[in-house]
Amino acid sequence: MLVCQGSPERYSVIGARKLWIGLAVSVLLLVLFLATVDVGRMLESVADANYFWLLPGIALYLTSVLFRTLRWQVLLRHMRAVRVSRLYPVVVIGYMANNLLPMRIGELVRSYYVGEREGISKTSALATILIERVLDALTLLFFIAGIALFVPLGGLAEAFGDRFGVAWPLLVALVSLPFVVAFCALLLFAFNPARTQTVALVLIGPLPRRFRTPLRGLIEMFLQGLVPLRSPRTLALLLLISVPIWLFESALFFCVGLAFGLDNVYDNLGEMAVANVLVTATANIGSSVPGAPGGIGLFELVARETLVVLPMAPVDRSVAGSFAVVVHASLLLPMILLGQVFLGLANTSLVKLYRAERDAGAGGR
Repeated sequence: MLVCQGSPERYSVIGARKLWIGLAVSVLLLVLFLATVDVGRMLESVADANYFWLLPGIALYLTSVLFRTLRWQVLLRHMRAVRVSRLYPVVVIGYMANNLLPMRIGELVRSYYVGEREGISKTSALATILIERVLDALTLLFFIAGIALFVPLGGLAEAFGDRFGVAWPLLVALVSLPFVVAFCALLLFAFNPARTQTVALVLIGPLPRRFRTPLRGLIEMFLQGLVPLRSPRTLALLLLISVPIWLFESALFFCVGLAFGLDNVYDNLGEMAVANVLVTATANIGSSVPGAPGGIGLFELVARETLVVLPMAPVDRSVAGSFAVVVHASLLLPMILLGQVFLGLANTSLVKLYRAERDAGAGGR
């Protein structure tokens, strides 16, 4: 993990501070979400939904997690070949931790856990997870751009710009450019490891020697995690696997839409499918900012407003709010429950993993 040395007590204080900040952000966003919808009508919509559709929806979502595991296997294979059956529980536990802990701490838990189970460098594993996050964002942006060729989305961008008080071209740039820049930077680091390491060593040069020595090793391990990006064939495979990941996840959104009768709102199921891909993309990109556990609050706001302002069909805000809440619950709860099962089978717990990761980070590695 990319950390410096420090006392466990100080690390615990920082962790608790992150937890409370994340919870406060989540509460504020949920208050905003509820203050901008007719709660009574939203509850009626929740009560009237046909929850049979959640069964295939959750099954499709778990399939998307399987494709995530396959992609991670490709990212890790230059360090160690790990069976999908061993990686899948690690991925689920990492997502469970993200759903329960703020600031995307689950990524650290996942890199620590796979390092302990498989003997892989935890810092290298964390680098592969960073690649995953960037690939996810680029795939979702690709979906939005592809749909924009056939569906006018200017109104969607303007609507979000008005809500956030930002000109829509600037909002689009703020949402997309960081991921594009991050991807280009990772490619640059991967293809120029020696130069990257030289620059990094110059930057940490002013630090005391007790910090420079462990950081030098961490930099080397991080660059090792970027090795897959050097192969155009591997990169193409990673991008290819990223497509079904998000198509299967958007299928969960589609099934929840059926549960709320959105098939009666759109002219046809094709339009409804396109709308759900867009909601999947905007909600996940919007809630990717580290903060509240599981992106609670921000996810609901972005998903609801996207569904309301899309030009394909007029969706009632209360129904859209119910849809967003149930979709998010369908994403969070299965991972939490399945993660607990896998932790039980491994005779450990999230608390133990988090404390072990925290203590390892406090000591440096």
